[in-house]
Amino acid sequence: MRERLTICLAVCLLLLLASVGNGASGKAPKAATDTGAGVACRAMEVHTDATNHMTVVVFHQADEASVEAFRTLLHTHSGEAVEVNVDAGASGTWRGTVFRLKSCFGRGLLLFPASAPPLKEGTKFQLRLAAS
Repeated sequence: MRERLTICLAVCLLLLLASVGNGASGKAPKAATDTGAGVACRAMEVHTDATNHMTVVVFHQADEASVEAFRTLLHTHSGEAVEVNVDAGASGTWRGTVFRLKSCFGRGLLLFPASAPPLKEGTKFQLRLAAS
């Protein structure tokens, strides 16, 4: 299971880096529609690439109560800017981009600058759409 998740992460990262490197987005960012408390999530894998100044997080919902909100967020806002908050603001809030991993059921991919506060595997955090 872990090997499959790692392969999935690697493929997604390669596709993302190819897209960023070629400037191949073409889409204007969508406006945020929800700036509420957010969705409770938990980091499964965290990888920081110092060369590209990027941290990649594979994550899922933190608990059963968050399943529906998590599903809705990923299905309707993949590729959009989000805000990540750990420990009710103790580490601050930082911006990133969230993606739905279609090949990894119930998993999301979060990208943010490597300069953001460190996030560890197992860390719980709140994820919400970024204010426009």
